[in-house]
Amino acid sequence: MLMKTRFALTLGIALIGLLLPSSASAAIFTYTCEASVEPAPADWFGGPWSGPVRLVVDTGAKNVELFDSKNNLMLATTVRQGRLSGLNNYQIDLTVTENVISWGIIEMWGFSGYIQRESGRLDLIWTNGEGYSPNTLSRQFHGTCKLR
Repeated sequence: MLMKTRFALTLGIALIGLLLPSSASAAIFTYTCEASVEPAPADWFGGPWSGPVRLVVDTGAKNVELFDSKNNLMLATTVRQGRLSGLNNYQIDLTVTENVISWGIIEMWGFSGYIQRESGRLDLIWTNGEGYSPNTLSRQFHGTCKLR
């Protein structure tokens, strides 16, 4: 009788575990992107970034990273802004739908943008800690990406 009870209890716990949401639904998207030849939207500010970039979106960690494709240098990440925003109880918004992946800190700027999943259109802006002028304190990138 004790064996049957243990087996039933183990089976029940296993079934509950299967029904709970798991991190298996988390995904990592990696895009390689080329800069657009079209000018940036008029209401965007900061210096344009014209080199190729790599964008990594980790939905499980709620993190987005941007790298210079030429030398693998990290240009921006939501980790730092996420930590700073936590001091004021702000939160990162990372939204993934069938059409768009968008991110940013609610009520704070630092690194935000969106990518249209079907067309690959990417628009983003980030602060540059090594900036020294209006064109380098914040940077922007507009281009087209392909999922790797």
